Amino acid sequence: MKSLLRVLGALVLVSGIVAYVVWQRPEPPVIPPPAPKEVVLQYADGSKMWSSFDGGFRPPPLVSKVFRELDQAKVPYDSLRVSGAVVRTTIDARAQSVAATVIGRLAEPQRKLGVSVTAIDPASGAVLVYTGGSRQEVDMAGGVITTPSPGIVEPFAAVPDLVQPTMSPLDVNVAYATVAAGGVLREPRFVNSVTAADGSVLHKAIDNGKPVFGRDIADRITAGLKEKAGCNGAACVTGAYPWLAGYTPELAVTVFILEQAGAVVDDPDLPRVIWQEFLATMAG
Repeated sequence: MKSLLRVLGALVLVSGIVAYVVWQRPEPPVIPPPAPKEVVLQYADGSKMWSSFDGGFRPPPLVSKVFRELDQAKVPYDSLRVSGAVVRTTIDARAQSVAATVIGRLAEPQRKLGVSVTAIDPASGAVLVYTGGSRQEVDMAGGVITTPSPGIVEPFAAVPDLVQPTMSPLDVNVAYATVAAGGVLREPRFVNSVTAADGSVLHKAIDNGKPVFGRDIADRITAGLKEKAGCNGAACVTGAYPWLAGYTPELAVTVFILEQAGAVVDDPDLPRVIWQEFLATMAG
């Protein structure tokens, strides 16, 4: 019995020593996560559009569109922050500035009008212009879903799948860009490439074109649109307020005006005026 007690006592002593040693052992240091790196969005020419270090404000609709596209491509924002990514967008700096200037001069003096201009390169699906003027809190170009005017839908009688009962200005722009591309539908894209701080390529855009109707149909639609008055040789739909949609071989452009409560529309031809001045300025 005494021998058993001595063994039990020794076990208790050893357990106590082990517990003491474990208790005295310092906790491993907590390694803080690495500080997020700057994420930079660039225009297509490489000039700066936006930076995550610019401030904690809510990003404008265009920036949100870019990040949403990258998220769908399995390149989430958190991974961009870890790698210090540079995102080269499709947005043309000059065209974006011209569109905003034209809207500001022609439309914003009229009370409570929201105006968007979108422009797409038909050959690539690249979105070159995506702006709603100074109304940065509202996604005028892609977030406003409404019923297109009958005149906007009419040219697609032979290809009805391109239009829907309700569409955003960007959706309408895509439909007209498809005709401009000879019947090749391309999903609109906002990103050309993504590069990490170490130079590695995280994402690169590819052509997503899909023929949906023949060039003969596209040519017939184009010929009919060029006959409309006020298009100045381009293919467009006029007299479809609050819309103007049309294209040249190089550029498909849509203008949309959203009337708020109490809006004053001095000129129902305003979409065409904005459309023509934008194209004329870009050509000049």
